[in-house]
Amino acid sequence: MHFIRDYLVHYYEAGPDYRLTIPALVHYFEDIAILHSSSRGLDLEHYESNHCGWMLIKWDITVYALPSFGDTVQISTWIHAMKTFMADREFRMLAQDGSVLAVARSNWLLMDTVRRRPMRIPEEQIGKFKPMEDSSSFITIDDVPAFEIEETKSVTRVEVRAAHSDIDTNAHVNNVKYIGWAIDSLPADFLAGAQLASLRVQYRKELTPGANAQVITTVSGDTSRHRVCGPDTDYCTVEMHWLRT
Repeated sequence: MHFIRDYLVHYYEAGPDYRLTIPALVHYFEDIAILHSSSRGLDLEHYESNHCGWMLIKWDITVYALPSFGDTVQISTWIHAMKTFMADREFRMLAQDGSVLAVARSNWLLMDTVRRRPMRIPEEQIGKFKPMEDSSSFITIDDVPAFEIEETKSVTRVEVRAAHSDIDTNAHVNNVKYIGWAIDSLPADFLAGAQLASLRVQYRKELTPGANAQVITTVSGDTSRHRVCGPDTDYCTVEMHWLRT
């Protein structure tokens, strides 16, 4: 079952080119996923009282074009399939003329928030979400590998810290923040005239308030790869493919 909502591109969601920023786009997707769940009677209060919650594991996003400040776009989301502990959720963003601006697939894991371990999806949730396909059609997004770090001129390191404003209702750094950190780690001359074509993200471990990390970035041609990591662990890995405009 598709859930659909219109979004107005606000001034604070647009970049220097007046177009919707990539973090703002992913915020739209995150927002409509929560609204979809709430519309099925599964709001944040429900998850809190039942000591469970959906943890985002992976993104696979393709961007064809970005709307501009003042535009209204239509975003839809639906559950493609569910199996055991996981949900395969899709998204689509349309312009007012019906053209497709962006599509995305995401994998989510249902967690027991007390035991901090995966939780089997209750039949009640499956019935309310009404997946489009059965579990045999579940699509697992490919891993985003943590690349080997070679200290060359093409590798940059940026220090980041989990600030208070980065923390969401799950008491950890919001998923979108990692994408912003990855983009911000790229040189200005690389970003000038570049438009994101596709993005894959894998979340590996949560980053909690006050924690420090590094964004390690390497660029090869029109592909950038990023690791948000600490001394002994990776929190998130990101791969982006860019087009020159």
